[in-house]
Amino acid sequence: MDRQVFVDELFPGAVLRATRNRVFPGGKPINVGRAARAHGVEAALLILLPEVNHGYRQLLVEEGTDALVHAVPGHVRDTVILYEGSGRVTVINGPGVEVSPAMWDGFVDRAGSHAQGHEWVAVTGSFPRGVGPVGVADLIRAIRGTGARVALDTGPQWFMAGLEAGVELVAPNLAEARQALTGAPLVEAVEVPETAEHDAMEAARHLAGLGVEHVVVTVGAAGCAWANGKEAGFVPALDVPVVNPIGAGDAFLGGLLARLERGEDLHEAVAWGSATAASAVGQWVPGGADAERTGSLRRRLP
Repeated sequence: MDRQVFVDELFPGAVLRATRNRVFPGGKPINVGRAARAHGVEAALLILLPEVNHGYRQLLVEEGTDALVHAVPGHVRDTVILYEGSGRVTVINGPGVEVSPAMWDGFVDRAGSHAQGHEWVAVTGSFPRGVGPVGVADLIRAIRGTGARVALDTGPQWFMAGLEAGVELVAPNLAEARQALTGAPLVEAVEVPETAEHDAMEAARHLAGLGVEHVVVTVGAAGCAWANGKEAGFVPALDVPVVNPIGAGDAFLGGLLARLERGEDLHEAVAWGSATAASAVGQWVPGGADAERTGSLRRRLP
């Protein structure tokens, strides 16, 4: 559950009064689904949801998103997002429930059944405690066994397992791509380096060389590189006012997959993904891109 808290300024150790609060059903797949809606695509969501969830599913229904829930014991994970008047954002992620092997096996079976008849399935976000690389590989194989194609966007501890299980699309940021390719510790730069475009292009080509059909490597405010084994390119980021940066990467993936499902090539889909992310950061709902603004922003890109 994403809990947005707005304060004039954050003073650690002090008692503060928020200027306002908002609550949204959170999680990267939820944001991906919100963004896909801006392209006329309604995502079919499968959620591993703890039984104590503070009305999570009802909040989804109220915003027009219904989802198939696979319930597990425990309490839903809370994420507190603190927004200051200066624009600084602080994110505090709760630990979430620990999932046993038996619980995960049940979810994997459900995912395999739910993926039937779908072209693309996004496996995105962090995995629950108790789910390691083997569990992630099992999930991906179950989905691909239905004929669906998998788009993977997850943390470094699970990324390589996903690659080895076989996926059709990956969308890491530059630091994650470098770690996957070199095994070096994950170090994410605060500022975009001057060599961002070159570095992202190189990483995208290397990942495509491992047999991944579609590769996108994002590099913050610089934009993103793409490669498909035959061609490669770079799409610059759009310079837009940012209201809420949370969920920008998820909105990118939602727009990208929606356009791939419509049969567009990778470059065109990446450009739409970039426009979707730029639209989403202009309002408060994580991933909630606007269709008209997304189209207008797409026209600004090559």
